[in-house]
Amino acid sequence: NISLAAHEEKHQVGCGFGVLFAMASRRLPCRRPLLALGLSLVVASSFWCRSAPGAGGAVAAVPVGRIACGSGGQDDLLVFGAGFLGKLAAQKWLERHPSARVVGVTRSDASHEELRKMGVEPHTAGADLAAAAPIGGFPNVIFAAPPSGGRPGAPAAPGSYAESIREAQSHWDGKGGFVFTSSGGVFKEDAGGTVDETSPVSDTPRTAVLLEAEKLVREVGGTVLRLAGLYDILRGAHAYWLKVGVITGSKDGVLNLLHYEDAAEAALTALDRGSAVRGELFIVGDGVPTTRLEIVQSARQAPQFADAAEPVFEVPPEQMGKPSGKVYNVRRATDVLRWTPRYKSFAQFITMQR
Repeated sequence: NISLAAHEEKHQVGCGFGVLFAMASRRLPCRRPLLALGLSLVVASSFWCRSAPGAGGAVAAVPVGRIACGSGGQDDLLVFGAGFLGKLAAQKWLERHPSARVVGVTRSDASHEELRKMGVEPHTAGADLAAAAPIGGFPNVIFAAPPSGGRPGAPAAPGSYAESIREAQSHWDGKGGFVFTSSGGVFKEDAGGTVDETSPVSDTPRTAVLLEAEKLVREVGGTVLRLAGLYDILRGAHAYWLKVGVITGSKDGVLNLLHYEDAAEAALTALDRGSAVRGELFIVGDGVPTTRLEIVQSARQAPQFADAAEPVFEVPPEQMGKPSGKVYNVRRATDVLRWTPRYKSFAQFITMQR
């Protein structure tokens, strides 16, 4: 807890009775009635204050209702891994809960200014987060950091990913929801068959990292979402293929896709479902398996790729003439998670871009 005097001395903050009341309340251990009254005054006076400088000395305007406090509100959210997917989830959460404190955790401060502009409080993992966020202080947590740290092809460091999961769990109060965005790539099937949540998984090093993380999350009542291949108009397999001009694999190989916005909505739905999905595992995709050739053909109809040539398919000798890929059964996501995608298929999404 930060005293009012210390706060003013360091940051020279002051802006209206409602703001002063909310700031003054931070001199004491946070109590719900006091905090609620302070925030009501803030809303009534429509005053805003300026947050403390973040990394790099930048200062950004944030609503007083999001001032950090030792014990947060029931809508507060921690997004561990505030990359492209994490930022979308944070943005959508704030649209639904504008007074919530939303903290975005990153590896570096490169995106912190962007996060501040969104109304997200940015911190780097480790000491920075520990100093700003109380242990067990968040009822809602989304872990969306990939094992590779977002670097294509980068190996996962043994142990570090599990440690990140534990760090995020230490800030969860255990009462709300903890959602981990895993990958459907963990499944062993690669001959065109159908998989569900009970299907065998592979034993690659990368898969082992994800499966260990899934186990840690489910053991404490968190929810695991095994996501299909994520995409947006300029992100995803199609964008990469059309850029490099070469695809390793058969044109008939089957992929499962999911728009980034739909993935973010699935994570938020899991938080909203609460105890109904604690400890559960779901495969999340649009439910329309698509071949590599179909993906390329659809993408080339978008204005952004109108001039792109059709890539060359290079099939490894051992895969010649064999089916590849898998088909996701997403029934549980529909029936139990009660989530449905906005973008029903990649082809539909591309049609909407014209």
